[in-house]
Amino acid sequence: MVENLRFAFRGIITHKLRSFLTILGVIIGIASIIGIVSIVEGTNAKLEKSLIGAGNNVVTVALSSDSNEYDLGSNPVPAGLPVLNDEVTEKINSMTGVESASLYRQRNSYDAMVYYMNTQLSNGKLLGVENDFFDTMQYTLTRGRLFKDEELKKGMKVAIIDGGAYQNLFDGEDPIGKIIEIKSEPYAIVGVVKDLNKGKTEYDSMDEYYQTAYSDSTANVFIPANGWPLIFRYDEPQNVAVHVKTTAMMAPIGGRVSRMLNSNVQASDVSYASLSAQQNESDRQSLTNAISLMLIGIASLSLLVGGIGVMNIMLVSVTERTAEIGLKKALGAKRRNIMFQFLTESVMLTSMGGIIGVIIGIVFAKIISWAVGLEFGISIPWIIIAVVFSVIIGAIFGAMPSSRASKLNPIEALRRD
Repeated sequence: MVENLRFAFRGIITHKLRSFLTILGVIIGIASIIGIVSIVEGTNAKLEKSLIGAGNNVVTVALSSDSNEYDLGSNPVPAGLPVLNDEVTEKINSMTGVESASLYRQRNSYDAMVYYMNTQLSNGKLLGVENDFFDTMQYTLTRGRLFKDEELKKGMKVAIIDGGAYQNLFDGEDPIGKIIEIKSEPYAIVGVVKDLNKGKTEYDSMDEYYQTAYSDSTANVFIPANGWPLIFRYDEPQNVAVHVKTTAMMAPIGGRVSRMLNSNVQASDVSYASLSAQQNESDRQSLTNAISLMLIGIASLSLLVGGIGVMNIMLVSVTERTAEIGLKKALGAKRRNIMFQFLTESVMLTSMGGIIGVIIGIVFAKIISWAVGLEFGISIPWIIIAVVFSVIIGAIFGAMPSSRASKLNPIEALRRD
């Protein structure tokens, strides 16, 4: 085996340019595959990182119709829906990877018509919640307090707002104790909450702190869940917010919760579905992966071309070394010895091409990632697959020339010069 490697290496070094041109197709193919996979890995890593930074690992499961959230403002309450209660949240909390779960009801601001003085809440939501909802959604209290037990039990007319609603309605004025109108009903503001994952920066002044601490991309108003029937219907369905341990668990756990709730849904036109940024990004990643597989398939064509080139050069090599083969066979070399010698040279050629291709592919991905601002990711399994694949190509396309060399008649081979 060592001798075969030595002979193979000597043959490659003797014809450096020819050897390089022979494996050029393999290098291009492997480099393309590694580059594509690394860019896709980096893209997915950036998507996940952005979700962790901008979100809070919460997936919401809500009633939907035709892949859109069911609009209770313009549609009746569907019949045949399961009753969601503490037993449901206990089952969800027992799932592996779930940190906490909470039930809530929701309406958009144009349904709720939230006012303070002459200012209407725009692009916001009204939610009927329990206090555990704030922990599940990872809200932190920045002013005032959360709901008291009596307020929750009796559904009293008190409300908590988030940073978006604070800016929209009060614009820097202290909101605690102020009265807002929800569907013409008066509600007293008792607290202000902030998404725990937003505003984590250093501040140069208190003004900058308050500006950041109370800013939000949403505008939410929260009231006690038991007070929901005072302004809306009694039998409106509830949604579920689930806080999971990692971003990667959002889509799988959202799917599990959806299936669990849908197992008791008797209505045919609605169902519970997972609604989260992670679900959207999961769909986007699936599309990205499908495109990358197509590009990998195209890049693999150059591997096929490279393999044919290897076979062609190995056939030429057999012809050039016919006399050498005849002499070895005349001196007692067995057929398998000749075959393994040429097969080793073929595999060594494509293996070198695979290793060079991996290096070039990583460098290429690094440059692209730096140029477009992506995360740089390397897939170790794909690197191993690429190198093994290059070895297999050498074995497959080197098999015929090696077999042809081993079958040469020593007397006929010695006659050729």
